[in-house]
Amino acid sequence: MAAPSRASSSSSSSSARLLLLLLSLLGSCVALSRQESSSSSTDSCAAAKLAVASLVPFDTAGFRCAANWKQQDFVLRYKNTGPSVWSFVLSAPDRGSYVAVGFSGKGAMVGSSAVAGWASGGRGAVKQYYLAGKSPDEVAPNRGLLKLVRNKSAVVSHSGRLYLAFQLSTDYPQPYLIYAVGPDGNLPPSSTLQLPMHQSVASRAFNYTSGMSSSFGPGDGTFPAERRHGLLAMMGWGVLMPIGMITARYFRQLDPCWFYSHLAIQVCGYAIGIAAVVLGFRLNGDGLKNVDAHKALGIAILAMASLQVLAILARPDKTSKVRRFWNWYHHNIGRAAILVAVGNVFLGLSIAQETNAYIVSYGVFVAVWVVAVAAFEVKRCYADDD
Repeated sequence: MAAPSRASSSSSSSSARLLLLLLSLLGSCVALSRQESSSSSTDSCAAAKLAVASLVPFDTAGFRCAANWKQQDFVLRYKNTGPSVWSFVLSAPDRGSYVAVGFSGKGAMVGSSAVAGWASGGRGAVKQYYLAGKSPDEVAPNRGLLKLVRNKSAVVSHSGRLYLAFQLSTDYPQPYLIYAVGPDGNLPPSSTLQLPMHQSVASRAFNYTSGMSSSFGPGDGTFPAERRHGLLAMMGWGVLMPIGMITARYFRQLDPCWFYSHLAIQVCGYAIGIAAVVLGFRLNGDGLKNVDAHKALGIAILAMASLQVLAILARPDKTSKVRRFWNWYHHNIGRAAILVAVGNVFLGLSIAQETNAYIVSYGVFVAVWVVAVAAFEVKRCYADDD
């Protein structure tokens, strides 16, 4: 009577082990399937080669890579591939919608230009849009301020991802990138090319040299290192030094206030200028036009300003015979430093392709300073005649 019981127990145990084995195999298959599905629809900067390199209309070897919008799995590859030519490949999940990247000088969407791409029926489309406003009606197709290189744009759909490739003709792209992705399964109509309202958008301050990006929103006060360098240099060398010169040359009747004012202003300008130089040396301007000349002029300004500081320490007494030589040296080195500084500030603004607001603001300051100097010089001439 016990034998049938043992046989039944052994059979049940074997069935249980077989069931566990089948469940384990099934779990492994599901895991492998998910892993393959996930790997087929993702892109990574760790990949040695772009998956669609042979389908892109330009060489993608040696591109830098940055995962700038991780929430939407956007991966940007880019490189300065020639004189005034920058190449980009934006990779994102293909959800049957468009992907877009805009270029802005201030991080604002309105007023920027964007490149959008999508694929349908095995064919891709790449278009430029001008973002005059935030509603779809204010986004104009086939318009914009970007200079796209002809026959160097493409969209490729591969393994669940969309690859938007294009080239820009520019010395240096604008420092803010605006990413957008359209609603799932909703493509722009071929008749109007109007983009549907995006389902998600993000703005990033981007450093093309380091590949680092940071979230940016209008009014959040974020400044990239290049802009901090420029503002410090403009204030130290380009604003305070010229003002300090005016106090020394035209307000000597307010003795000794003119001397201490001149000294305080120039010391502040020198300290801020040194901070700008230190920050500037931490920047990498590879591929930027005229950046070597900008650096050389910056070093020359620092050298002349340092000589001025040393001159103060070695200033002879007013009754000394060498005082007039010291005055000639101090005055003319200071004037040369100011002229070079003003020119270098404008050169830096040009290299950075800064917005017109910065250029116009500093231009107004220089114009007012020139008019003031001219007026004071005329007054001195009339005073000497009297």
